[in-house]
Amino acid sequence: MLSAFFGGEMELNAKTLYVFGNEFLDFDSFAQKISKEISKKIKIVQAISPEILLDSKDEELLILDVVKNIRKPAIIEDASRIMTKNIVSLHDFDLGFFLKLMNEMKINKKLKIIGVPSKGNAAKIAKEVEKWL
Repeated sequence: MLSAFFGGEMELNAKTLYVFGNEFLDFDSFAQKISKEISKKIKIVQAISPEILLDSKDEELLILDVVKNIRKPAIIEDASRIMTKNIVSLHDFDLGFFLKLMNEMKINKKLKIIGVPSKGNAAKIAKEVEKWL
């Protein structure tokens, strides 16, 4: 299941921000909280599975996700910089693995991941994130 909502008033041909995270895990749900504070005109999609990226018509994949061990928002534009874990089951098929797989399959799209910490002031961090949208 996916849900989409729009920050601010929606423009025709607005960019899409794909927001990842698990709402049931405190350490992995902060990106979703931040996305609800974004006021910039952008289409926001709460993505529960990375396959949604295959359907993107945008030239650039714009992603918001929690990154372990960071204290402030950061940009990642190279999927090879993302650490992935060994795949043992389908539950291990995470965003990082999927982005690297897309690259290997020659599905070449410009990538901008806005990595955010796992906790903090959501409204304040949303203002920082908006600079990159």
